Amino acid sequence: MNSYNKIYLEKIAKEKGFVRDNLEKVMRLSEILQYFNLNEFLHDSLVLKGGTAINLTVFQMPRLSVDIDLGFAKNCSREEMIKARKNINDEILAYMSNEGYVLKPGSKSPHTLDSWVFGYINAGGNPDNIKIEINYSDRCHVLPMEERTISIDFLGDIRVCALAPMELFASKLNALISRAAVRDIYDVYGMIQANLFETMEERALLRKILVFYLAVGSSCKAEEVTLDIKNIKHIEKLSFSQVRAHLLPVLSRKEKFDFNAVKEQVLSFLGSFLSFTEDERKFIEHFNQREYRPDILFNESSIVERITSHPMALWKCRPKEMK
Repeated sequence: MNSYNKIYLEKIAKEKGFVRDNLEKVMRLSEILQYFNLNEFLHDSLVLKGGTAINLTVFQMPRLSVDIDLGFAKNCSREEMIKARKNINDEILAYMSNEGYVLKPGSKSPHTLDSWVFGYINAGGNPDNIKIEINYSDRCHVLPMEERTISIDFLGDIRVCALAPMELFASKLNALISRAAVRDIYDVYGMIQANLFETMEERALLRKILVFYLAVGSSCKAEEVTLDIKNIKHIEKLSFSQVRAHLLPVLSRKEKFDFNAVKEQVLSFLGSFLSFTEDERKFIEHFNQREYRPDILFNESSIVERITSHPMALWKCRPKEMK
């Protein structure tokens, strides 16, 4: 494990306006991601996703990341995945142990998810932790994965395999609609401000990928998936106390963050964006009948081919008599 100098961390934290301990956590996350990239097996097996991927590979770290969210990168059979999963576990757990991290009791590995919490003592002498999650059920991705570079001045250049930006934000929109967390609304606001996916074609594909994740990524049964989005009210009810507790600690003190203005702009975007087409609704109607028809949703044969065997889609659409 690298030695994290308290004086150096305080200097960088002061320059950037971040909380020192959270900045140290990002440095540690980046160091771990660098190892994953240099390890050929892990590089070929894992793909970075979620807010960490957005804020380190799409944007120049407007907010700090507090965990590592990964997907399984190989479109393979369940048997091949199980074998690879054991090797991934062995590699990561050995590396983290060798680096001085301690696996905490809150770690768990239910079904197709590995969720580890690793403890460490930070430069300030206080206990802290890093969370790493790997989801093995989303191993078929809509768009090709990309080799991207984390280019933050005090981190150096770090190469990572990540989901394509459009798929990252479609997943983030799904998370925002599903759970309405303040960090999700911040990341979506960043997408809007950066004018990403502005053409009609890009916007249409972004919405189709969102529809796909609304179907396969939700916790509800196939019959219960709906495009009648009601969770917008949860976004409207987000309060500044939630921002103060969960967002401000990972933002730069230099940023002037007007939460009400951000919330209003995101809600306005969703109001126009969530106008679903006939094909998008037809895809969900078939899904409700446990018929998985990605060809209805996507015209591109390459996309259909990549997600035809998506494990969660097939599991949700299995015949009712199967358990």
